[in-house]
Amino acid sequence: MAEKFVRPEIEGIAEYVPGKAPTKPGVIKLASNENPFGPSPKALEAIAKESKNLHVYPDQKANLLREALAKRFGLSKDNIICGNGSDDIMQILAATYLNPNDEVIISKNTFSVYELVARIFGGKLVFVDLNNFEQDLKAIAAAITPKTKLIFLTNPHNPTGTSFAAKDFDALLKTVPENVLLVVDEAYAEFVESKEFPDSLKHIQEGRNLIVLRTFSKFYGLAGLRVGYGIAQADLIAPMLKAKMPFNVSRLAQAGAAASLNDKDFLDKTLKNNSEGKKYLYAELDKLGLSYKKTEANFIFINIKKSADEFFLKLMAEGVIIRPLSSFGLPQAIRASIGTREQSEKLVAILKKVL
Repeated sequence: MAEKFVRPEIEGIAEYVPGKAPTKPGVIKLASNENPFGPSPKALEAIAKESKNLHVYPDQKANLLREALAKRFGLSKDNIICGNGSDDIMQILAATYLNPNDEVIISKNTFSVYELVARIFGGKLVFVDLNNFEQDLKAIAAAITPKTKLIFLTNPHNPTGTSFAAKDFDALLKTVPENVLLVVDEAYAEFVESKEFPDSLKHIQEGRNLIVLRTFSKFYGLAGLRVGYGIAQADLIAPMLKAKMPFNVSRLAQAGAAASLNDKDFLDKTLKNNSEGKKYLYAELDKLGLSYKKTEANFIFINIKKSADEFFLKLMAEGVIIRPLSSFGLPQAIRASIGTREQSEKLVAILKKVL
């Protein structure tokens, strides 16, 4: 009965597949790249204080959070839009800028929400193959046509953890026409240690048609609050503020996110744990003879070269949940978040057992 009302664009959309959540005590979840330390204590304190005001609508434009972010990046709040997670920003920008049949370039085997928002608004998807599990910026440049409207990049890449260098990004920018919007999802940027990582905000300050997406879900440990943001030229942000739903960022999310920005001890602890954790896992994966990609994020991509779904079930039976990447079109690969040292040691022990 309902089918006759559904837009044809919606009929072809596959439902988003999240990482599996634990259903019993003692199970370690390393599937969704969450902060193993939880939220910042300063964020929790701010959230508790703000909870007394839940009868009052939040600031419609999240101005205090936008101002805090603007101060952090040396920008104006007019360069920033906040949303209910960075996924919300993706949908807002598609609602603002994407016309039916506009082409949208996306790398294969990547975060599915780019494809989702493009399909919702009738975009025509153009997929570009990865090159050795890395985004191929030259191939993306070659895929641009007069019908191209949006290009989605993710840096570091999800699910492989690889990142492209500033020189390659600069080369791509030279080929992108003025009528094309380049969207760079930097959800994991705070974990990056590579000195070759692009300074995307510099290009925004130079006037490029570039929208950078960030989130408080990963590094800041606020995945359950759902708060993300986009950074762009003010004249790109202004129409997006019109297209977003009113009050799309809750009072608790605004307060917790703003407070977490200033908790240096917590953020240093998070980065140190991630840096040490990936080195530990590299060494152990080498001993196990497993193929993986060195990561600039808080997870490791492992090419197990056998059924990821079956492997996932075996690990889950032993009390560890990882992400099989079959939903990313990579049926023989898994993604494991970098947890605490204790969690990483348990993962390694179970990998040894299962393998």
